[in-house]
Amino acid sequence: MKISPEGVVVLAASDMTHALRCEWSFVRYLEWELGVGPEPQAEDDPMADIASILGNQHELVLLEKLRRDHGGDVAEITAPWDRESEPGKGYFDHLADAVTETRRALDERTRVVFQAAFFDGSFQGFADFLVWNEQGFYEVYDSKLARSAKVPALLQLAAYAEQLNAMGVPVGDTVYLMLGTGETVDFSLADISPAFGLRSRRLRQVVNQRTQASAAKNGPARWTDGEYAFCGECPSCDQEIRAHDDLLQIAGIRRDQRAKIMDHGVLTMEDFARFEGPI
Repeated sequence: MKISPEGVVVLAASDMTHALRCEWSFVRYLEWELGVGPEPQAEDDPMADIASILGNQHELVLLEKLRRDHGGDVAEITAPWDRESEPGKGYFDHLADAVTETRRALDERTRVVFQAAFFDGSFQGFADFLVWNEQGFYEVYDSKLARSAKVPALLQLAAYAEQLNAMGVPVGDTVYLMLGTGETVDFSLADISPAFGLRSRRLRQVVNQRTQASAAKNGPARWTDGEYAFCGECPSCDQEIRAHDDLLQIAGIRRDQRAKIMDHGVLTMEDFARFEGPI
């Protein structure tokens, strides 16, 4: 997530993954970027750090394989954060350069484009691999260290295919995940795109709500309003659970049970401890 020089919230595929995991946590990070909330506590996940390193290694192995398979006809696009800083150039200038290079490689029908960059003003993305099919279109490939396909990965593929369509680039009806098992699995865009559209609209709705609230100086979202879905486990949720003495502190409680208890006016652990009536 970035805020453009024009003040637009620019989302990335990772933001959709974040919101799928915990909408409340995404809102807290969004409000921090908008300047209406404190910096959220980062989640300390050493396993995720290791997985990221191994994932990058897996990606490079696949790049070398594609290079061999396609006679070395590969365009490698340098990400904005990896470009050398130049006087007067910021992140979005580097992003524009990456998009221009991507566009050139696609127009030249380069067989493989690695880390293709997209930006439409409110969304930025970086596709692992775009592979030219001799039938006359590009196909979207993403590398994942996982042993099986996960919903966020499929939504990412749909996002990149949508960006290609918006650029007028011919794109295939099938997208691919290159898994950590060495297997490549394929999925129909017709099956994935509706779910991507639904999640994309919801994400943009959340952004618009919080952007408008920020402009109106209404302050951060409130946990007690129950407006956003939560996981109940991340640092952002844990902070609110403790601050509000939330019933989620009851061992093994389900969300539907929490809702039923709260319907009786029992909102905190102290209320719960004192309550004597039937539920």
